[in-house]
Amino acid sequence: MSDQEMLDQAKAALHQLMMGVAVVECEWQGQRTKFSVANADRLKAYIAELEARIAGQPFRGAMGFVF
Repeated sequence: MSDQEMLDQAKAALHQLMMGVAVVECEWQGQRTKFSVANADRLKAYIAELEARIAGQPFRGAMGFVF
């Protein structure tokens, strides 16, 4: 599956979640993953990662600090 196909599927899954579907399923990192409203932020991060990869930009995760 291409990055664009995965992005389209992830956006459709997010739309379903926002429309009230309790659980949606899409392919993520080579495996089927279920998302619910409770982890919609994780799905949004996945969409951002795919968009960055398609645009040829490196994806940067959360920044952490070490003391």
